[in-house]
Amino acid sequence: MITVRIEGAAALAAALGQFSDQIPFATARALTGTAQKASAEVRRTMQGQIAGGATPYTLAAFAVKPATKASLQAEVGLRAAPAGGTPYEQSIGHLFHGGARRFKRLEDRLRALRAIPPGKQIVPGRAAPIDKRGNVMVAAIREMLGVLAARARGVRNLRVYGRGRGGQDPKAVGFFVVMPGDTAARHLAPGIWKRVVGTDTNAIAPWFLFVEPGRYDRTFDLEKIVGEVAGVQFPALFKASLEQAIASRRAS
Repeated sequence: MITVRIEGAAALAAALGQFSDQIPFATARALTGTAQKASAEVRRTMQGQIAGGATPYTLAAFAVKPATKASLQAEVGLRAAPAGGTPYEQSIGHLFHGGARRFKRLEDRLRALRAIPPGKQIVPGRAAPIDKRGNVMVAAIREMLGVLAARARGVRNLRVYGRGRGGQDPKAVGFFVVMPGDTAARHLAPGIWKRVVGTDTNAIAPWFLFVEPGRYDRTFDLEKIVGEVAGVQFPALFKASLEQAIASRRAS
């Protein structure tokens, strides 16, 4: 929420005389314009400071609630959940206020598949395919979830086949879960592992590791960003809005 105090409001109203009733309208319009500029500045800041650039999902996270004459405040904040997606507050809220990382949608799905210990979260392992933004690739996650979902239904030794580059023999791809205390796999770190088996290949590698819930420091100071924009933009926007409102009133 942007809070703005107009110095000398009583004197301004007296000076405007019959046009003083335009002050609330001009204020509301200026507040809304300031909030829109602040929202744009938040997006520019995230785009510049997030490694590889912010994702379209992240850049679409903010919404502006316009001010009205009855309620002279404009708000810049996170939207509600996108259609079928994780609420923005849950997925990126920690960037703006720090604190404990909330459980991700992927972790909820793993929990439903009994593929993650209670209370644990995941971090990418060394073999996870990472995109330029530092996220595990969506297609890879879908492949993994498909295998684990079949495992949850009791399908054993599921393999996803694909022909290698240059006409190489197909390789069998599977995933398995190592839970904490699993004596049969005590030489492996608890997590989700990928297995690749081919004519001359038999390898495993960690895709996700199980960890205790983490905590984040605040990455972006939303109040500071919005406050700085308001200090610069609101006076000029209010002046322009008031002049336009008075001109419109005179013309009518």
